[in-house]
Amino acid sequence: MSQENAGHVLALGSCELDLARGQLLRDGKPVALRSKAFDLLTYLGRNVGRVATKSELMSAVWPDVFVTEDSLTQAVRELRKALQDESQTIIRTVAKRGYVLSLLEAPKQERSGQPSVAVLRFSNEGAPEDTPLIDGFAEDIVNALARFGRVVVLARNSGFAFVSDSPSDWRAIGDSLGATYLVRGRATTRPDGMRVTVSLMTASTGGVLWSDTFSASGGQIFEMQEEIARRVVNRLVARLDDEGVKQATPKPPDSLAAYELLLRGLARLRGYGDDDNKAARDLFQAAVEKDPTYALAHSYIALADLIIGGYAEASPELLGSLIERAECAVTLAPEEPRCHRVLAQALIYARRFDAAEHHLQRALDLNPYDADTIAQMGFLLSMRGRPLEALAAIDSAIRINPIHPDWYHYDRAIALYSAGDYKAALVSMSKVPSKSPWRLTRLAGCYAQLGELKEAQRIMAEVKRIAPDFSPMQFAQTGIAYEHASDVEHLVAGVAKALAACEEQP
Repeated sequence: MSQENAGHVLALGSCELDLARGQLLRDGKPVALRSKAFDLLTYLGRNVGRVATKSELMSAVWPDVFVTEDSLTQAVRELRKALQDESQTIIRTVAKRGYVLSLLEAPKQERSGQPSVAVLRFSNEGAPEDTPLIDGFAEDIVNALARFGRVVVLARNSGFAFVSDSPSDWRAIGDSLGATYLVRGRATTRPDGMRVTVSLMTASTGGVLWSDTFSASGGQIFEMQEEIARRVVNRLVARLDDEGVKQATPKPPDSLAAYELLLRGLARLRGYGDDDNKAARDLFQAAVEKDPTYALAHSYIALADLIIGGYAEASPELLGSLIERAECAVTLAPEEPRCHRVLAQALIYARRFDAAEHHLQRALDLNPYDADTIAQMGFLLSMRGRPLEALAAIDSAIRINPIHPDWYHYDRAIALYSAGDYKAALVSMSKVPSKSPWRLTRLAGCYAQLGELKEAQRIMAEVKRIAPDFSPMQFAQTGIAYEHASDVEHLVAGVAKALAACEEQP
């Protein structure tokens, strides 16, 4: 919690902490605390969700007085007793780091009868080179469904793990995805447009609830996407407010060619080849040349530039220019959640954390079931020193998108490391297949923090072999956009241990 939120009343189990009035209350009556214990609780309350180191807490609560950790431990013990926090879920100990005040809400229960839908990968009945267009068309149906806010829509990565027309056990697919309904489709591109057949089926029985065939050309393709989404939802939810959906529908590009270029660019952006990001950027730029007002194309140019620039390693000049482009995209399409998400990603690396959180929240307001945005919010919370909230967000994203991209594992590992759970961080980081030096450096830091120095030493030797000019320590110091120095110092400590093990090698 930032200083400007310090006047809030915080719910702490059976108690409330009124920071403005300087009181801890239970049932409206003050709870007796020694002054230093209350000062400690106040400091934690003004930094909710952020790990406060022991040295930081001792300096804040006992300024100009030398005390040992025993004084801090005793104050924490007094607070837990006062808060009836025997399970240590309100004031959490972060091993070898400090303490964090956690206000994690209980998981929200889904509304009774609320359906969950997975859109499977549409079958391409035309030329193989049109597959990116068909995938992109189906992905936009996922986005259109999510804007209704009345159905839980599983993310693209999960649904697209299964192809619509392959012989399948639909019930097993529904169980593996956690989906009650499946949307299947097949499509053919034509010189003047597209022909699509779509079916909605019940996963538990494989029964078809609705099926129809659509044909569209030019700008009508975007109307067709909305019509498909509307018909799917109308089968699942009674009395849908169509007018509200129309208001949330983003303006399609003026050029169908621009849309096709965007979809081909997205297919390249999700690749892992050496030239994929540059090729994707060229396609997005071509889309903008076809339609200069195409907001999503502007956003993805900014994202490609951020990736090519090395995220946190991007120069201030590059960050400034790509943020300006991403802001332009938001101005062109203020109701398009992906534009807000891309802008937020750029703002994180510019260390403009409040603005980044604002735009991520706006993206979630527009599309509450976008797993990638939820996971991105988790990454931001890690950067802001709130790893427990970060883990809750990322785990929520994984529930929506169980077959997710590898960067979910990487972001989850970052949060786990910040929370001091090095073993779990190691497991998550090990699921990332990349052999990039930055990923290996974090892996070595996890092993070093666990005391497994030989393994840390081996991984650091691999870093030196594959990237002799890469500096693990420089990466630890500047390569992650942490808001607080204590999180930087924590990462530096793990990397330093791993490097020291290499120096001690006989």
